Amino acid sequence: MRAPEPVGELGVLQAAVFTDRRLRLGYRSSGQRATRERVVDPYGLVCKGGIWYLVADSEGEPRLFRVSRVVSAVVDEEPVRRRDGVELAGLWASLRREVEDRPAPLEVLVREWLDLFGRMCAANLAGPLPFAAGEWTEVRLRYPGVKAARPLLSFGANVEVTSPASVRADLAEVAAEVVACYQS
Repeated sequence: MRAPEPVGELGVLQAAVFTDRRLRLGYRSSGQRATRERVVDPYGLVCKGGIWYLVADSEGEPRLFRVSRVVSAVVDEEPVRRRDGVELAGLWASLRREVEDRPAPLEVLVREWLDLFGRMCAANLAGPLPFAAGEWTEVRLRYPGVKAARPLLSFGANVEVTSPASVRADLAEVAAEVVACYQS
């Protein structure tokens, strides 16, 4: 029920997998603007729900790379360095479980003014939504990490994160970036 993601470098990734060669990737992680260069050892490609992933080792650690975030890819002349006894199916299952079973450890406390907020954030509520029309209300939300709380910025000054400090700092940093963008 969504548009397909771009897979611009999929052919290069396939070539590396089929020829057992290392890859030099330019990769932009989720929520990041900057591209980071990486040398990876591919195990294979997997398509889940219409989204392609490269399953590879990066600096000896297993990783999933979303193909749509690959900015550049070059097949290296150096042969792939796979860990003994590790197969694509097992590695994919393990990495997928890590992502899917990740608990939402970060509880965020906000003050909100709008009823619309409760409806839009219902999936992240950590309890019932207290509602007092025309008053500030405290609401507990759960997010998998600090950056996942960034959609709260869309409510402007109608929502204030009161804790934790790490989320407040991240939102302030992003808001400052937006202000700087529009002031130039």
